[in-house]
Amino acid sequence: MKRSTVSRVGLLEACSVLLATATFTGFLGRLWWIFELSAHFRVQLAVALFTLAGLWAWQGRWRTTAICTACATINGVLLLWLLCPTGEVAAAGARLQLVSINVHTANQRSDLLLDFLRHADADVVLLMEVDDRWMDRLAPLAGEYPHRIANARDDNFGIALFSRTALTRASIVELGHAGVPSITATVRFDGRDILLLGTHPLPPVTSQYAELRNDQLREIAAFVRRQTSPVIVIGDLNTTPWSPFFADLLADGRLRNTSEGRGLFASWPDWMPLARIPLDHCLVTEPIRVVDKRLGPEVGSDHLPVIVWIQINAEQWDRH
Repeated sequence: MKRSTVSRVGLLEACSVLLATATFTGFLGRLWWIFELSAHFRVQLAVALFTLAGLWAWQGRWRTTAICTACATINGVLLLWLLCPTGEVAAAGARLQLVSINVHTANQRSDLLLDFLRHADADVVLLMEVDDRWMDRLAPLAGEYPHRIANARDDNFGIALFSRTALTRASIVELGHAGVPSITATVRFDGRDILLLGTHPLPPVTSQYAELRNDQLREIAAFVRRQTSPVIVIGDLNTTPWSPFFADLLADGRLRNTSEGRGLFASWPDWMPLARIPLDHCLVTEPIRVVDKRLGPEVGSDHLPVIVWIQINAEQWDRH
């Protein structure tokens, strides 16, 4: 019995050291791609460390309790800016609804996706990981979304944009050196033109992939800076708000995260709720105003849909 107790205490000590270390390595993502991975799990780190702090307090281990509490607080503070209200207020007037879904190439439940899209009734839909099979199964949406541009691929990086209104200057582009497609198109909304960029960088699962993703994020920021119209960047960016490279994207592109003040919107992996992290994003420039944001239901993919409603801030547009 004593040996079992020591083993359990040792396991808790190891977990405490590992999670406390991960709290700080998350700030060192620029040094090594492995370090950046720990930055994505701030929610899980905060919850686990607060739990460990409670267990150590029960054991009377006050120094360890203090360390776990401090590390949990650091992670918790990093979550607050996504949760604290921004004071942005929606106004009366037209609203544009956008949906972004990584459908997962191998997903066989196209019926769930079609049912969701029909009920969501969005104005613009971005779909990622679409291949020829997916495009065939999405054919019933042609009447509802007569305007579309797509690059179907078999490598999990196909992409398609469906719209109720006409898309002008729509094109398939490559940003960065990863060789994966993005979509740019101008959407006419409320008498004004908005440029939409749908994109899906590589996942940072190796050093090379991480650098290619970062290169694409830098190119996205540069692309946005060159535009004279308001811009929406939407898609599975394969990063979270706590990554230094995500922070660079916002700062360099003068973009705003539509999640700010609204929630975490952890969209992946769908099949593991406690481990979900926010990989799917919608970013906007001024004078776009965010009305609301939600996650959609399960559609058979490993990602949940992201739904965003926006407006144009007319006063800022006039100054713009």
